[in-house]
Amino acid sequence: MASGTRLVLGFKTSSGRSMTFIYNYARPSSSLANIKALMNGIIANGSIFNTVPVEAVSAKEVTTTENVYDLDE
Repeated sequence: MASGTRLVLGFKTSSGRSMTFIYNYARPSSSLANIKALMNGIIANGSIFNTVPVEAVSAKEVTTTENVYDLDE
C-alpha cells in the first residue's frame, strides 16, 4: 500500500479570478504557521507569475492511498 499527500493552495487574483497551486509530495500535517508563511511568500513574490495572486483564500492537504491487488491468487 502506498500513500501520498498533496498541498492545495487557493488564491484570488487582482481581477477577482481564482487560481490554485498544487504541490505533490507535501509534508503531511504541516503547521498552520508554515502554510500561512508559504502563502504570504507566494503573494509577496507574486510578480514571478504571469497571473499574480493577491489574496490567500484556502489551503488543504489531500491524502491519497493506493491498494494493489494480486490478481494471480
